Amino acid sequence: MRLLEGKVAVVTGAASGLGREYAIAFAQHGASVVVNDFGASVDGERMQSNSADAVVDEILSRGGKAVANTASVANWNGAKSIIDTAIEHFGRLDIVVNNAGNNRPSSLVDLAEQDVDSQIGVHLKGTLAVSHFAAAYWNEVGAEAHRAIVNTTSAAGLHPTAGGGVYGATKSAIAALTVSHAQELARLGVRVNAVAPCARTRMVNESPAVLAMMPKVEGFDRHAPEHVAPLVVYLASSLCRFTGRVFAIEGPDVAIYRSFSVEQDWSTHEAWTPEALSQSFAEINARSDTQAFFPGGVVRQSVPSGRTLKTLLEIEAELNL
Repeated sequence: MRLLEGKVAVVTGAASGLGREYAIAFAQHGASVVVNDFGASVDGERMQSNSADAVVDEILSRGGKAVANTASVANWNGAKSIIDTAIEHFGRLDIVVNNAGNNRPSSLVDLAEQDVDSQIGVHLKGTLAVSHFAAAYWNEVGAEAHRAIVNTTSAAGLHPTAGGGVYGATKSAIAALTVSHAQELARLGVRVNAVAPCARTRMVNESPAVLAMMPKVEGFDRHAPEHVAPLVVYLASSLCRFTGRVFAIEGPDVAIYRSFSVEQDWSTHEAWTPEALSQSFAEINARSDTQAFFPGGVVRQSVPSGRTLKTLLEIEAELNL
């Protein structure tokens, strides 16, 4: 099945890791792909070389269609150029995958302004900017079914913990944007979902503590980045009926997050006092851990081998969502 035949897709941060897998998978499914990558190191600093062209060459060698773009998503005009590249080279735009990211880990005590600006710029502003220019184009040409935006969030944002810092905060914000943009862009035929991938990428390779939790193993490697691509293809295809949802995937395991939900509520006939609130709140545990971004929890499914689009469709049918 070539699920994206005739579609035009933009994939940001597509020169390596997950983005590369998405771009190649999209091309294999018939999409023309804009392979965007700024050519930066994990901390966001510009590197001397850029391998976006190498990914394009790989796609072309397999008979696919692709073109490179090296603009930074954190630059407003750069984000516009990414969308413009799709329209100029392929005549249309159907899919956007906001995958570009960086990481400058730091404790709150040692945090530098550059750490904040760089991560908010790439993750949050970058997702907003690319989505903005895509939405503006779609608004200009009019509504059409089966458009898609796939954003990238993270467990660091969905389950905040100490050390998540700016990176985790931006990923929480991206989950919120996903829900909001899904409602706003439905009138244009755009589905907006997000994926929280757990895979061994360049960013993970430069974090010894995280890498230790994702060792390479004999046989099926649950943390190989290629296992995430089928989910992103599914979310970008006309097979997907979801919008405004957050998915997590780790090898053979996939989860769908529920949106915000109230844990418990109270009511009084008159205005609250601090003492009355204290007495009411004593009914629940004052836990030291924070709730997940989506405290309603997750719906999980697992299969014993690599994720396939058929499996995802079966899960959707079982959930009846």
